[in-house]
Amino acid sequence: MTSSTESTFGIVQAVRGEDAAHPAMLLLEPFMKERAIDLTAFMGQWPTRLQIRASAEEMSVMADRLGLSAMCVSHIASIFGFDTRSGNEELFREAARDERLLPFAILNPAEPGWEPELEWAVKEGAQGIRLVPGYHGYSLTSPQVAELIARLSGRQLPLHICARLEDDRLVHPGFPIVQVPFHEIAELLHLTGEDMPVILGGLRAREWDSVSEHLNAGHQTDKVLLDLWFTNGPIGAIASLSRGSLENRLGYGSCFPIQVPEATALQLAAADIGADKRAALCRGHAAALLGIE
Repeated sequence: MTSSTESTFGIVQAVRGEDAAHPAMLLLEPFMKERAIDLTAFMGQWPTRLQIRASAEEMSVMADRLGLSAMCVSHIASIFGFDTRSGNEELFREAARDERLLPFAILNPAEPGWEPELEWAVKEGAQGIRLVPGYHGYSLTSPQVAELIARLSGRQLPLHICARLEDDRLVHPGFPIVQVPFHEIAELLHLTGEDMPVILGGLRAREWDSVSEHLNAGHQTDKVLLDLWFTNGPIGAIASLSRGSLENRLGYGSCFPIQVPEATALQLAAADIGADKRAALCRGHAAALLGIE
């Protein structure tokens, strides 16, 4: 008889791609066949946990394993480094090795010189701009953020705001993170208007309700997507969300390697939502926002 420990170990191996024949991999098939787009992914080393790291090669392996067609990726070094340039330079070098890796340059509008950094990133082929205000210590209502949005206007580049990257309970005490206030996210959406594509990462479903309460009546959010990595539980949550007001505002995001990508993939694979909704959540909504066929 196989022990529960051995069984669990076998499933973990299968999820990691170490034993593709394991029956556990069958659970992912409804997700894998959709050729999903990952809205939130990173490469590099997380500073507080040794096992949280990913190279371009490992991201390609993950894309193969989960059947991903694209990943919106940034470099962790641009979050914790002395500047954003070093991480962004490595991002562009590594992303060039796999066309599925879409480089989202991280900028810090509170840092002197972000304006030429934006122009350089656009020239290098950035597919989007990502902000991490809780880690870089600025307000989304600052004049610099307003200026950044003005400079992005008309470029058709999506702006990705990371409200969080970790469960709040797991944040290292030596790296205190300021929670991004909901009214600031709403103010940013006022500034981006209704034409700029915006991705909001790391929000709970009920937190979107808190954001939307600060929006003007009638404010259109057709070009706003929420990734699902922090909105993937408990079991049945995705089916419930897909029947509510968030139905057209959700897309797959793994937050890999900070989070385990299979958690949300399995939720999407198992959700009782029908083939059309699964296709939209895995790929359709993100493809429309990013202009991917």
